[in-house]
Amino acid sequence: MFSLKAARAASLVAAFGPLLSHQALADAGHQPIPDGHAPAGVMVDHLHKAGEFMVGYRYSWGRQSGDTLNGTKSVDDLAIRHNACLLPGQDPNAHATHNHCAMKQSEMTMQMHMLDIMYAPTDWMTLMVMPQWMTMSMTMAPIAGAMHGGHDEHGGGMASHGHGTDGFGDTIFGALIKLSDGPGYKLHTGMMVSAPTGSTTERGSSGILTHYMMQLGSGTWDFLPSLTYTGSAERFSWGAQMSGVIRMQDENDQGYRLGDVFQATAWGSYRLNDWFSASVRVLHTNQDEIEGHYNAPHGHSSPPDFARNYGGRFWDVGFGVNMVVPDGALKGHRLSVEWMEPLSDDVNGYQQERDGTLYVNWSKAF
Repeated sequence: MFSLKAARAASLVAAFGPLLSHQALADAGHQPIPDGHAPAGVMVDHLHKAGEFMVGYRYSWGRQSGDTLNGTKSVDDLAIRHNACLLPGQDPNAHATHNHCAMKQSEMTMQMHMLDIMYAPTDWMTLMVMPQWMTMSMTMAPIAGAMHGGHDEHGGGMASHGHGTDGFGDTIFGALIKLSDGPGYKLHTGMMVSAPTGSTTERGSSGILTHYMMQLGSGTWDFLPSLTYTGSAERFSWGAQMSGVIRMQDENDQGYRLGDVFQATAWGSYRLNDWFSASVRVLHTNQDEIEGHYNAPHGHSSPPDFARNYGGRFWDVGFGVNMVVPDGALKGHRLSVEWMEPLSDDVNGYQQERDGTLYVNWSKAF
């Protein structure tokens, strides 16, 4: 699995080669510069000058499809049926008595639309608020050999079908604080909080709670710390960031808590001219499994219905471009795009492999 993902990533590197070696067409010795911001998938990456506002829009799209994984290995329908839907304490070898999966996820997409609003009361602190709108859709397929009588939690017979959720997600707010800066480098920390404004009571057409991953928010107050370093020299810039999501409550109103998240990322960028730069980024994510269990009626017929089938350890490589209007009436308008290609998935329990994530950002400071 790793070799296939690495081959895909290598092909993208080859595609970017001619672009990265292109001769610069204009001098970039004046502001704004395209690589003044990090690649599109990196948040809380920069501060503003005292009195400056910024408004922005962030969009992301991600998809899972293809094989179902257990750890790093692909598994067949028989393994999913007998092992992916175990209730706590059930013996996977007692086939006559334990719960069997009847359905599996065949595709899921997630979209996020986020407003990015920033204001700097001082040079050393920038305040942020980021409301978001979430849209999720999932297609389910029957598992070969499973019993298909009756109805499942999706409100239909055991046949291929789709369902989705959409609405306001959690709201992120807080402050970015300068720690140090000097010739060619900057260092700051992010002290952000996520408020549980997203719904955790989304239900299918049958009236029972849908999968954990289809809920619109975490249902808990979460702390989002980060530490970001950026540097630059002539046409090159680089950066690194460590960030996390720490759940500050034992459980939400539905009886569970999403897993904590740790991420580490590093990137390098080259400015081709005064309005365009290209970047490469590496990202590692470690996410714990869900703790607890729904305290209201919900399904037990597919892997996403079970808390143990969430989280894992993931590696990605990203390829992006940043653009900025350097002069004229639209000076300072920024657009950045980044594609994150999965390198490896090491999942908890049974989960479908990831296809990748697209990020698109627009912003304007004034």
